[in-house]
Amino acid sequence: MAKMAATASRLLPKLCFPSPHYLQPNPTIKFPTASLRVSSRVQASNPKREQQDSGVNNNTSPPFISEEDLKYLVKLGGGSVVGAAVIKYGSVIAPEITRPNIVQALVMVWAPLLVAVWILLNQSRRD
Repeated sequence: MAKMAATASRLLPKLCFPSPHYLQPNPTIKFPTASLRVSSRVQASNPKREQQDSGVNNNTSPPFISEEDLKYLVKLGGGSVVGAAVIKYGSVIAPEITRPNIVQALVMVWAPLLVAVWILLNQSRRD
């Protein structure tokens, strides 16, 4: 096995490339360099002075994420995890849903379209 690998490594460069200099980087390429000086003034804050100036306790600020948003994010995350598990392990739980069935596939594709067309036709007749 090792002998075949050694033979292949000797033959492949000769077969693929006419000369080995294609594999070497070109040392004459030079990239231009530029220097940029940026000066900015940064001033540190004084927490004692800010607290005296504001006169308000910082603990009374509203939370970063509201409780309603947090509940929504938990539901969204949980639904995503459950959906991923159903997609990944669905064939183990219900193997008949993973067998190809052209009639069922066509019904799944055409049913929403036909329902939408039917709803639009009914609405346009009422107007």
